[in-house]
Amino acid sequence: MRLLPPVVTGRATYKVRRMKDAAVKLFMSVLSQRKIQILRGFVMRKFSFYCALVLTLLFASYASAQQCDNQQEPSPPSRVKSGLSLQNTTNSQINVLWAGFDGVLTHYTTLQPKQSADLVTYVGHIWYLEAFTPGGAVCLGPIRPVQASACRMKISLQGGDFAYEQQGCQVE
Repeated sequence: MRLLPPVVTGRATYKVRRMKDAAVKLFMSVLSQRKIQILRGFVMRKFSFYCALVLTLLFASYASAQQCDNQQEPSPPSRVKSGLSLQNTTNSQINVLWAGFDGVLTHYTTLQPKQSADLVTYVGHIWYLEAFTPGGAVCLGPIRPVQASACRMKISLQGGDFAYEQQGCQVE
């Protein structure tokens, strides 16, 4: 037995055509919205990329050649305890960096403007100070405690470079 499709005429044909048109419009609308989302995502990725590129270039120029190099002379092994007493009299933050036994600088602490810190270290260990000023990065070091009593440093910036008063330290 063979079934024939129902015959659709008049008003029923009109409803089917309207439903088909509505389905096509809905599909096109969803497709257009998806295209807009894809385009918006593409534009935002490009925008983000260019913003990151500009910021990288700005910060690279800000951190000039005076910034402390990450690889330095390694700190020698020592069992003689000492100290490092630092007083930041500048208006800039100062990063305190320790040269490890492999020579790689390790961030130890950050001195805020007008802040002091007393650090425990060992005779002969190597330290660096790094300040970021409007004129660029400034690096001071190596700094070594040379005796068991604490190495004391009062740090200031004069003319875009470090100035310091020290006692019991060897500064190169």
